[in-house]
Order: sequence, then C-alpha cells, then structure tokens
Amino acid sequence: STFWWTQQLGSNVLGRRLISAAVIISSMLLLLYFDYSLGRLESLGRPGLLLCGLAVILAAMATSELVIMFDNVGCRMNHHLMVGATIVMTCTAFAPVLWRDQPPNCPLGHFGWAMAGIVLAIVLAFIHQMRTFNPSHSSASGEIIDQLGRSAFIFIYLSMLFAFLVPHRLLQGDNALGLVSIITLITSVKLADTFAYFIGKRFGTVKLAPKLSPGKTVQGSLGAFLGGCVGTAIVIYIVAPGIFSIEVAKPWWWFLLYGILVTSAGMVGDLAESLIKRDTKTKDSSSWLPGLGGILDIMDSLIFAAPVSFFL
Repeated sequence: STFWWTQQLGSNVLGRRLISAAVIISSMLLLLYFDYSLGRLESLGRPGLLLCGLAVILAAMATSELVIMFDNVGCRMNHHLMVGATIVMTCTAFAPVLWRDQPPNCPLGHFGWAMAGIVLAIVLAFIHQMRTFNPSHSSASGEIIDQLGRSAFIFIYLSMLFAFLVPHRLLQGDNALGLVSIITLITSVKLADTFAYFIGKRFGTVKLAPKLSPGKTVQGSLGAFLGGCVGTAIVIYIVAPGIFSIEVAKPWWWFLLYGILVTSAGMVGDLAESLIKRDTKTKDSSSWLPGLGGILDIMDSLIFAAPVSFFL
C-alpha cells in the first residue's frame, strides 16, 4: 500500500514536492533532536555541533550550485577552490560551538568569527588568482576582478544565513532556547512558503513579480503572511512550552510582528534567488531534490530571513 501511494505521488510535481519535503523535515527533526542532546550539560554541553556539520554540507552544495550557474553565462570559476573556501568560511563562523563557554574577553564574539570566515575566504580567492595569474594567457581585461567579485558575492550572500545560525543556536547561552529560535525561524519561513504555494495555486490571479517569478501571486503572498504567523504561533505556544518547557515572555503582537517581518524577508530572499537564476539563465539551482530543485531553492528564503529573525 505504501509503495502504491509513493508511486502515485511520484507521478506528479506536487507528489515529488511532498515526498522531498517529508524526507527533509524528518531528517531535520532528527538532527535537531541529537543536536539538542549534545548541547545538554550532562552530555557534551556543546549545542550546535551537528548543526555545524549540516551547515558545512549545505554551504558547500550551495556554493557548487552558484559556481555552475555562473558557468552557464561564461564566467569560469575554480570549483574546488570556491567550495573549499566556503567550507573554511563556514567552519570559522561555527568556531564558538567548539567550547562550552566562550572566553568573556574574546574580541571576536559570535559575529566576529563569521566576519573572520568571510575575510579568510576572500583572501583564499586572492591567493588563488595571484598563484595562477599569467598576463600572456589573460583573455580579457578585468576578468580577474570579475571572478574576485563573484567569489566575494558568493561568500557574503551565503554568510547572510550561516553567520546568523550560530547566534540563533547559542541565544542567551540556553541550549533549549537556542534550539527553539532555530525551529521558529525554519517553521515560520517554510510554512509561509507552503501557504503561499497552495493558496497561490488555488486563488492566485494577480502576478506579484512576473519578470522574476511568474508563478508567484499577490494572493499567494498574503497566504505566506498567514503561514508565517501560524508557524510562529505553533512553535511559541505549543512546541516551546510543550516539548522544551519554555515560556517566551513576549506580548501577542510580537508574534504577529515576527511572522510578518520574517515572512517578508523570506519573500525578498526568494525573489533575490529568482533574480540570480534569471540572470544566469537557470530554471532550478540544481536537481538534488525532486520537485523542489536544488539546495539554494530550499535555502533562498532563509538567507534573508535569518538576520531579521535574530534581530527580533
């Protein structure tokens, strides 16, 4: 029976989306559970270790997708260098999770490590260009500057998400509260995406940004705000007190504000990736996830939403 339903679902785009989403959600919940376990004082007391491993993998895959997308429009970049530099950047940003208590006199802080990672990645890109520079083989003036600019763009673009994961996870030095903040971010953004998809499919008539993403509608975006607020409420009012015994001391309007602003940032992030794909003549960032596209297609809304979530 299960095999039959899988076959039926796999025969259409919506089915493939649901299957991929189910795999992603179950895997994420399992990883977060073990990450929470490792963060307990009676265990390792280091929250974020497994999240760091996941972030490194996702960052490497997203970088690979961006490099291939740039290759589509004739900008050849060193694939291995870019992936390696991004791994260095992400590992550096996650350095604070390696010890129980960060030294109080550390001048870097959580965001300082992320900035150091970006600097290291850009320096690696410069060193590669200096090592391989040959004026007699240079095909066009400004080619190196173009590659360095695209490299810096990749590092900064991806760091908008990965630099803010550590401050979320280590929020107030509380293992449970940090995990709740991560779950709130992901749930509100992804439930907003889900509501936007189904409401847009059912009621969508007015195009939101036809030049960037023809499938998005104004009705779908209104559904996204509803989904973002519902997702926030589910985590704060049900998951946090029911599973983690946490009461978030915020007024009711704060949850609406969080859902609306984080959803808005997520929609901007979604359109931003659409802009990149249109400019590079790409439909999906890759085909890693059947029905959903690539890693960037999953992360795009989170990239812009993470900073807003943390500040709130």
